[in-house]
This record gives sequence, C-alpha cells and structure tokens, in this order.
Amino acid sequence: MSEITTTLAELNASVKDFTTDHEQKMAKVEENLTKTTERLNQVEVALRRPQVVASTVESTDGFGRFVRKGIDDVSAKAMISSNDAAGGYLVPDSAVTLINQHLNARSTIRRLSSVATITNDSMDMLIEKTEPDVGWVSETANRDETSTPDLAKISIPVHEIYARPRVSQRMLDDSAVNIESWLADRIADKMAKTENQAFLFGSGDGKPKGILTYPTVDLGKGEWGKIESISMVEKDGADKIIEAFYAMKSDYLDGACWVMSRKSASKIRTMKDKSGAYLWQASISADQPNLLLGYPVHLCDDLPADQDKIIFANMSKSYQVVDRSQMNVLRDPYSAKPYVEFYATKRVGGDVINFDAIKIISFKGE
Repeated sequence: MSEITTTLAELNASVKDFTTDHEQKMAKVEENLTKTTERLNQVEVALRRPQVVASTVESTDGFGRFVRKGIDDVSAKAMISSNDAAGGYLVPDSAVTLINQHLNARSTIRRLSSVATITNDSMDMLIEKTEPDVGWVSETANRDETSTPDLAKISIPVHEIYARPRVSQRMLDDSAVNIESWLADRIADKMAKTENQAFLFGSGDGKPKGILTYPTVDLGKGEWGKIESISMVEKDGADKIIEAFYAMKSDYLDGACWVMSRKSASKIRTMKDKSGAYLWQASISADQPNLLLGYPVHLCDDLPADQDKIIFANMSKSYQVVDRSQMNVLRDPYSAKPYVEFYATKRVGGDVINFDAIKIISFKGE
C-alpha cells in the first residue's frame, strides 16, 4: 500500500511540474506574440508615412543654389551636361517634370497627342501605309498568295527650342520665393506657344513638322502624305461639318476631338442642321469641354484668324510628339544687367504618323 501511495505522489508531482512548465511556456509564447504585434503595428504606421527620397531633395537643392547663386561648388559642377560646351546646368528630373506639366497645360497639340521621351537624336518608326490582304479558305483548298502591306519608315528628329526668361537679383535673393517652380513656369510659358505653333505650321526644317503644312485632298480620296480636307462657307457650314465627321473611320472616333480657334467656334455655335438642331452642345460644367456632334472641342489660340481652319482628329493616333529626356539651363548674370538671364534649352520633335486619323475643314469667303 505504501508503494502505491508513493507512486501516486510522484505522479501528482510530475503532473504539477508539467503543468507549471507548460504554463510558463505559454506565457512566453503570448509575450512574444504581443511583441510581434507591436512591431507589425509600428511597421504599418511607418509605411503610411509620406516617403521622402533624399537624392531628389539634394538634386533640387543643388538646382536651386545654381539658379540663385550660380555654380559655386564641386557638386554642382559635377552635374553639368557633358555635351554642353557652354557650361549649362543639367536640369534635375523634378524640374523637368514640372516644366512638362506646365507645357501640357499650355500647349493644346502636345496635350492631345501621343508623347514619347527618347535619349538619342531621333525616333524611328515603321508605319503600315496599307493593310495586308486576308482571305477565307476551306481545309483542303489552295492558299493563294496575299499581298503584304506597304511600310513607311518615319524618322522624327528632335530640334532645339529655347527660352530666355529674366529675373532681378533681388528676387533671387528672396528665400521665400520657390525659385524652381518660378523658373519652370517661365520656361514653359516661353516654350509652349512656340512649340504649339510648330506642331501646327512647322516646316520640319529645324523645327517639328506641322499638321497644316501637309498637302490636302478631297474627302474620301486620302493617300499617304496627304490630309483629307473640305472647304465651307457659313451658310452651308453645318452640312460640311457633318460630312467631315462621317468621313472619319470608326476606328479613330474613340478619342477623336475638334481643335479650332475662338473665331471658328463663334461661327459654329450658331449653326443648325436641317432639322433645326444646334450642332454645338454647350458644356454644363466648367471642367467639361463643349461638344460638337458629341465630340469635345478644344480651343487653340495659336490658330490665327487668317488661317481659319478646324481640325477633326484622333490626335493620339495621328500626331507624335518626341521629347529628348534632358534639358539644360545656362545662367547669365552679365548680358542683361541688372537682371539675371536664364538660357534654357530642350529638344523636341513632332510629325504626323497617321493621315487617316485627321480631317481638316477650311472656311472660305462667301
């Protein structure tokens, strides 16, 4: 009996020791889980904080020092463009992005067109001038040869465009002025009008090739290198606009728009179709464009009154704008004293890449 009592006592002691050890281990596990949860919460909070990239800030600060004081340290000199013998400063990406944003807002054709950024002197593209033939065939029938599409190689070179804004030294010394934003805005102002006019009327010699410089043909007689066009007077304007609209292939209607001057818009607003309905649908919201036959109208002040033309096009498929990735700024405190002049240069090109996606309407005298 004593042996049984001893065995039970030992068994109870073992169970008690096991229970105590298990409770201690579980407490440690719970403690580790609590610490892990706290760390995960700290990581989540950190991830939600705005991320600041130090290199961008340093680059922007260096550019700001250059604009205010000129190149006066080794780090700034290290950022001089290697291909600029005049010692221009290579504009940091943040400033280039800001300038391009201003350009998009001011340049109507750039905003609507397809834009590509390259690192060399031209952009080469292969374009299908005609579509390949296809045909139906049964399982055992002969396969006749089909024609291949005609290909055109388009090379769009980039050309140098510049701006020369001036500022007083007192403004540069004012630390409250965001000099990077100011300079980007001034450069974009100078460049936007110049490049927009080139996208419309440029000869392609030292500047982009403009849409309105290409020869034209009648609607329905389109061919490569020529843009379909129609002339109208105000009394038959509604009919001609409708005719130009339906001459556009369905493939290009998704994304198509009208580009015209304010003078043209003032004439079209009063036009009605034969059922008496206005072609023009005025916008009911300030942030929405007016509509002409259901498609947005973009007013372009760079279309002069003596060339009263209306463009109906899918610009993203018909016109290609090409930007060189780099932009340089040369600081000149000597030529225009007491002002500091900034000579900013960038390289840009443009050309028509799809003549089927553009139609032009020209006003003519009564």
